[in-house]
Amino acid sequence: MELTFVTYNIHKGIGNDRLYRLERIIEALKSINADFLALQEVDHNAPRSRGEDLARVVAEELGMHYNLGLNVKLKHGAYGNATLSRYPIIESRNMNVTWAIKKRRGCLVSRIQLPRREIAVLNFHLGLAAFERMWQAKRILNSHTLKSMGRLPVVMLGDSNDRNDKLTEVFAEAGYHDACDGHKGAFTWPSYAPLFRLDKVYYSGDWKLVGHTIVRNQLTRVASDHLPLSVTLKL
Repeated sequence: MELTFVTYNIHKGIGNDRLYRLERIIEALKSINADFLALQEVDHNAPRSRGEDLARVVAEELGMHYNLGLNVKLKHGAYGNATLSRYPIIESRNMNVTWAIKKRRGCLVSRIQLPRREIAVLNFHLGLAAFERMWQAKRILNSHTLKSMGRLPVVMLGDSNDRNDKLTEVFAEAGYHDACDGHKGAFTWPSYAPLFRLDKVYYSGDWKLVGHTIVRNQLTRVASDHLPLSVTLKL
């Protein structure tokens, strides 16, 4: 069974032209036609995004199940991570991975029912400081939440903010493979002229990597400050 996973920091639906145009995000995601979407910087009832519930709007447009983990509270509204799935989401937990007084961060953990088995999908958005990211990665990998998933096939993906690929070794030591490790040009940020590989997908040994694609076209260059990363895995 081949399944496609996408991680995409949608920047609240605000593009590089500073305009809120959620329809561009939706059009880009429709063209990819993935089975699972891990979205970051997803607004909920925030004025800058017209007070819309972005996760619900995108999920309805794509005909997918979804869950939302809000991490950052604003004066009006909030934002966080959203996971969308073509298959039923049977359990969801939003793990707090905030380090001390740093900006609130989260990892949205979803248990998803496929036709013949369950899988676990972890959608993260890590911090800007190297020590902060290292602590967050280890917190996720050693968490009771992850351990409670038992021996389910796992995919962890999101905006790592890891410019120097320091986290790949940490995940590898825990038995997780980096879908784009060693591939030159798998850059996703900034979208108009990508220089860094911030958006990443890690998978457990249950999966076989089929391929990956950085979705870079006229639409995705402007829709967000990140490019979508699409990874296909075989279970």
